[in-house]
Order: sequence, then structure tokens, then C-alpha cells
Amino acid sequence: MENYIRRYDNVVSDQFCDNMIEQFESSPEQYEKHNQGEMSFTQIHLVSNELWRTKVFYIIDVFKLSIKKYREDCNIKYDTNIWPQKYGFEGMRLKRYLPDGTDQFGNHVDVSDYASARRFLVFFLYLDNNKGGATTFPDMDITSDCKKGSLLMFPPLWPWLHAGQKPIDKPKYILGSYLQYI
Repeated sequence: MENYIRRYDNVVSDQFCDNMIEQFESSPEQYEKHNQGEMSFTQIHLVSNELWRTKVFYIIDVFKLSIKKYREDCNIKYDTNIWPQKYGFEGMRLKRYLPDGTDQFGNHVDVSDYASARRFLVFFLYLDNNKGGATTFPDMDITSDCKKGSLLMFPPLWPWLHAGQKPIDKPKYILGSYLQYI
């Protein structure tokens, strides 16, 4: 199943990544802190604020190009019924994990209940290079390091158990979304 895990490097520029981090850091009024068990991070829902609109549209275009590449690389044909004819994007979230020994997202899957069951493809866009903070797939012995401008894509279902490891020397920033059935 590891053949459905793909990482594409340099899908956005370093400048774009730096601008996203700078805007995140200058918007503490938009922060939502999550801290439950092995899940600890701060996030902003980008669609909740007009200031993120242009960047969200740009990222959607990047994701659309990446979907085409993903389908080619995974040999998902356009003339079959295995890919939905209609789909949409779940609202994007920009997350920050501090190197405080606490922030991480332990082993989990991204479809775990009725509300999340519409998801069928994960997008994680790394906004910085980071020692630690990798996304791991423990059952497959696969690790995707935090590489600035790279995009990780994979199915969100139970066979793709994954975790966001603790960053070590500086905050980790990741922009995430999902393709959803509509």
C-alpha cells in the first residue's frame, strides 16, 4: 500500500512558505490550540479569514496539478470508476508544532467517524525544513521528512496509519487539507 504514498518536492517556492509562516505568526487572534493525549498543536482555519483567500486559491491550484501527477504515478486511470467524478477540498488548516517536547500528532488515521468519512486523499504541505517533525507510517516503515515546499499525499484510511513526530530545534509548519467526496 505504500505505493499510494507520494511526496512531491518543490511544489511551492521558499518565498511562499516563508510568507505563510510570517502571516501565521502575525495572526495569534486566529489561533486554535489543540491538546489532547498525543495530539498537541496550534492551528488556523484559513477559510475563516479573508486575509488568507488569495493564498488558499493559489494552494488549490497547486493541489490540482499535484492530483494529476498523483493519479499518473499511482496508475489511477481516468476511464475507470475508482476515482470520483466529483470531489471538493476540505477547508485548509495551517498547523504549528512547537519544539517543546509536547507538540506532535501521535499515531492516527484521518477518517475515524461519520463526519470525516467523506475524505479520500490527504495533502500535507511542509512549509519549512525541520530536524524531527517527520510524518511517519509506522506499519510500513516509511518516513517523510519536513522538507520546505514539499507535498505529501496519501489516502486517509486505516491502512495508512501515520504520525506527526515532535520537531526538535524549531517550530514545524504544515498546511493540510483533504479531497472529499461530494
